Amino acid sequence: MAAKRRVSAAKDKWKLKQWYVIYAPDFFGGVEVGLTPADDPEKVLNRVVEVTLKDITGDFLKGHVKLYFQVYDVKGQNAYTKFKGMKLARSYIRSLVRRRTTRIDGIFNITTKDGYKLRVMAMVIAARRIQTSQERAIRKIMQEIIYKKAEELNFKDFVLEAVNGKIAAEIAKEAKKIYPLKKAEIRKIKVLGEPEVAA
Repeated sequence: MAAKRRVSAAKDKWKLKQWYVIYAPDFFGGVEVGLTPADDPEKVLNRVVEVTLKDITGDFLKGHVKLYFQVYDVKGQNAYTKFKGMKLARSYIRSLVRRRTTRIDGIFNITTKDGYKLRVMAMVIAARRIQTSQERAIRKIMQEIIYKKAEELNFKDFVLEAVNGKIAAEIAKEAKKIYPLKKAEIRKIKVLGEPEVAA
């Protein structure tokens, strides 16, 4: 009997739950990206949803770009999100790194023009084994371009240029002057802090 009561209680609890529609941030088009159940709108706040850039754009070539959105506001049955981070799928990264290539990584903590603090991880794959001095030169190029972009762009524009490959393309353009490249990518972004809002 106790087991039946537990099952019945679980069913009743599930019936009380409502479905909330989750929307991407406005600068990603504000499109619907998922549904989540909850018996209280407060429980929807701070939930994180993972989607791919393909889900938003319909571009099948962008399925390896994972985006993370966090719910910050709920109005009625609608849950609105903000960008929390992105990363490339591990399988995609593995496909780029082959024998006799060189992977150069850079991790940079930046502050955008409008005060958002981000950790940006960039990656360049050289077509062959390269010298340490060449690695340093390429890493310096990565750093200079990423810091320059942070100074010039607000948070939304920086994220879009990173996610859409524009920043990586600029890195590749300069880095290939040091050595022929296979690929340049922004492989991960994490939001570390947001600007304080004046009271």
